[in-house]
Amino acid sequence: MRIRKENLRICREPMNPKEALLVIGQLLLDCGSIKPQYVEDIFRSYEQFGPYFVIAPSIALAHAQPSESVLADDIALVICKTPVSFGSHNDPVRLLFGLCSRESHQHIENLAELASILADDEVVQALANAEDIDALYVLLSDTGAGG
Repeated sequence: MRIRKENLRICREPMNPKEALLVIGQLLLDCGSIKPQYVEDIFRSYEQFGPYFVIAPSIALAHAQPSESVLADDIALVICKTPVSFGSHNDPVRLLFGLCSRESHQHIENLAELASILADDEVVQALANAEDIDALYVLLSDTGAGG
């Protein structure tokens, strides 16, 4: 799954977990991939299950179950220049991905593809250190995730 340039944001201001989830949800909403209900579903999952989506040190993958609230499979990324603490042993988060999928099998495939890219610590560090959207997009394109 490729991340489009319009699905990238760099946030320099401090955010609490809810604000960070709202930013990533808004990116997916703005590009027409989800309905507002999906953002609510992400919040509900966080409230119910805690920070399970903080999948590795400094990396979170906010998502909810595939549902009718998803209009298109998509992925977005927010670089948190002021890291966000979600209450996970992998905090603080610098890379906040948002993922939405219409079907469960696609959801799993997208997670696996993203995990393979993020297994490289140098890639993670380079993404976190990107200072502008163009540089971030080039880095993602080099990993095969941009497009």
